[in-house]
Order: sequence, then C-alpha cells, then structure tokens
Amino acid sequence: MIRELTQNDFNNWSDLYKGYANFYKVPMNADILNVLWAWIQNKNHVVNGICYELEGKIVGIAHYRTMPRPIKGKYIGFLDDLFVHPDFRGQKIAQKLISYLKTLSKNNNWDGIRWITHSSNENAKKLYNKIANNTGFQLYELKGN
Repeated sequence: MIRELTQNDFNNWSDLYKGYANFYKVPMNADILNVLWAWIQNKNHVVNGICYELEGKIVGIAHYRTMPRPIKGKYIGFLDDLFVHPDFRGQKIAQKLISYLKTLSKNNNWDGIRWITHSSNENAKKLYNKIANNTGFQLYELKGN
C-alpha cells in the first residue's frame, strides 16, 4: 500500500532514511532528520513524503516536490529521494512508488517527473532506463560555504 507519511511514521521512516544516507555515504544526524521530517509534516512546505507499507511496516520511502520548469513555462514533479529496504528489493516497490508519482503528475497537471541518481547506482539505473528517458544532462554543484 502506498500512502503519505504521517506523524506516527517517524521512527520507521528515520531508519529507512538513515539507510538511504548510508548508501550514498552521506553523514546523517538527528538534526538533519528532524529538519527534513518537519518539512515533510508541514503541508505548507514544498517537500512531500510517501511510503510503501507492507504488513504494517514501511519498507520504501520517496520524497518529492513540485518544481517549476522555466523553459517550458510549466511545473514538474521532482523526486528527491527514493529508498527501499534491502530486504524488500526485487518486489518492484521502487517502480510502484514512481508509478504513484506518475499518477500525481497527471492529477497535478505536471509536465512530467525528473530525478537524479548517482552514476554508480547500477541497480537503480536498470529500473530507470526501463521506465524513463535519460536526459543526458550532468549535475554540477557549487558549495554554499
């Protein structure tokens, strides 16, 4: 079952998000978790969270937001984070979460959904290459501090 994250999901969600951060070798701490959770729970904030629940346990999460696409003069959905617990991979949970976002895209009149993944994430790229177009763009980042 796919649903929005609720206040009661914090512990299960934070365990999964720590797994996500660990996968990408990004340090994670309580301050970051609390800020992101507050964003997700604030309906006036741009970050939204959904989860895949199986037998009462959250086994997959996705964070997304609406984002302007200036060159088209339209909005798109942007998938920030997607993570499925390793014990539940191979059950098409990631594909189901993305399919749910595709439905949200239609319902919100978005001009599609975009996301990025690390070039070394071979398992994710296998799925993404089946269901979406690789735009060929490279991601660059300037550090703020």
